[in-house]
Amino acid sequence: MIQSAAFHKKLSRINADYFAFPERIFALKKGEKLVREGEDSKRLYLLLSGNVIAYRHRRDESGERIPDSLYQVFRAGPGSYIGVQSFFSRLFRSSCEIVAETNIEVAYIDETVEVVEPEKYGSLIEQFVPTMVHELALRNSRVFEHAAEKEAAIHRMHRSEMSATLGQLAAGLAHELNNAVGVLARKTDFVSAFIEEFLRSFGKHESELFCLGRDNQAVYSSEDLRSRAREYERLFKISQSAAKVLARIAPNPDSAKKLDKKVLTGIEDLARFWEIGHDIRDMQLAAKHAAGIVRSVKILGGGNIRREEGTDVSESISEAVSLLKPQLRGKNLIADLAETETFPKIFGDMTELVQLWVNIIKNACDAMNLAGTQNPTVRILTTATAESVSVAITDNGPGVPDSLKEKIFQPDFSTKKSGLSFGLGLGLAIVRRIVDDYGGTILLDSVPGCTTFTITLPIHKPQ
Repeated sequence: MIQSAAFHKKLSRINADYFAFPERIFALKKGEKLVREGEDSKRLYLLLSGNVIAYRHRRDESGERIPDSLYQVFRAGPGSYIGVQSFFSRLFRSSCEIVAETNIEVAYIDETVEVVEPEKYGSLIEQFVPTMVHELALRNSRVFEHAAEKEAAIHRMHRSEMSATLGQLAAGLAHELNNAVGVLARKTDFVSAFIEEFLRSFGKHESELFCLGRDNQAVYSSEDLRSRAREYERLFKISQSAAKVLARIAPNPDSAKKLDKKVLTGIEDLARFWEIGHDIRDMQLAAKHAAGIVRSVKILGGGNIRREEGTDVSESISEAVSLLKPQLRGKNLIADLAETETFPKIFGDMTELVQLWVNIIKNACDAMNLAGTQNPTVRILTTATAESVSVAITDNGPGVPDSLKEKIFQPDFSTKKSGLSFGLGLGLAIVRRIVDDYGGTILLDSVPGCTTFTITLPIHKPQ
């Protein structure tokens, strides 16, 4: 509430002329009542110190008070005038019950007060116009604050209802998928062990490449692979196609040099064993992630999850990228990931973090596919402070219109022309739910050609 210096000067003059007399100043203790609702009150009060709360009873259709139905109308502090309406309307009846929230000191005037310098300042009502304006401004401010609080409460309730709906869906999915996911996880491990044992008897190089593919966890950007392929083509005097294959298998020249010469010369034929190993790894990772989803998706209904210190954000991004290889095919991936050794670990759950990145990256890929984006690109950038870590995921797709920036987080909303598309997660609704539960933030900055979701999560467990 902004008021001019001249206005405050008028209020100061009124307070000095009418509310500075010791015989009209008294104190009340915390809990004592200054005014009772509905009773005669022929005084106008100025609160000199402390705070008061105004209460009012709810009333039935006939206008009678409903017992035990007091509700808070407003709070007031030093400098507030109490009883302006009843005093100057000459009704002299209080519409509220005013209770001392703390020990208070109050000054007052009543109907017998003598008007100070009426020839200069006018009648009592004319002199007290600033107090009326002051109280009217306060009441308007209270109305706006109450409306904002009500809107926030409705928004929280709506979010809670969405979470409950998603929680019911999660419980059904967990029940139906639990057994199937368990079978996939066990059988994938069995197939991996069988292939490794079989290839050992089949040949050393085949087994070695299979294990390299299965154990590989690195995430390489499209530019990294192209640059490495050019280097290998020059260094090992191999064809361009063979160099591209080798670039995926060996992350640096030293590891490439450790490969047998027969492997280097026959890399295009032998690469299929590396591919099998890598596919097995993806299958194991997907089975593990699906099992985690069956557990962690219960957070949509507020269920317990197993978070712990030391969760690696970079590793969770690598897992998400591996799970989304089909969606990322044909797209440029630029992953500016901080060094795992120095990047802080957080208090979290690996499956939850993977779900965050999977859902955002998948939505970016879907949007670029639908828009037919030229040279589609996804960029992932990680940064950290002493208190938090941030992951920014950017795409060069069509962008999100301002009118949809809040709706896209709703569980029943989709911009896909074919309707909802269920992937490894449950869309941006679960993203917001997880981020809220961590005490983090999610920011969306979008214009045509550049959309960035920035998720910031605290490093330590929120108190």
